[in-house]
Amino acid sequence: MPQEQIREEIKWLESQLETKKKELSGEGKEPREEREMIGEIFREAGAGEKPSPPILPPVTIPDETSKDKAAELKEKEHKYIIEELINLAFEKNLSSALKVANSLKNPHLLDEFHDTLADYYYQKLLEARKIK
Repeated sequence: MPQEQIREEIKWLESQLETKKKELSGEGKEPREEREMIGEIFREAGAGEKPSPPILPPVTIPDETSKDKAAELKEKEHKYIIEELINLAFEKNLSSALKVANSLKNPHLLDEFHDTLADYYYQKLLEARKIK
């Protein structure tokens, strides 16, 4: 995936993270670890509960393609599926990977994908903060 797309997704993630922190403090709750909150943000975005990540051209993959990719992945081992979804997030865009993951209709796999994705993007977020 082009670096520009990753930068835009990191900006989006920073914004969503700030919103999440404000929500928690407004409810009188202590903010949790950022990595944990990032996982929640991905879960909410994947479920359509929160805004989706920005998409720069090329546009996200069509629904039919995501279903085809999901069908192809269902035959693979669990670890391989997660790796392929992570690769899709970085080669295409985050929205495409979330769409394919949701098409798998496997809550356990989806949860692990969100956690793994949170780990990867948390590292990217930390790297982006160092560059500023």
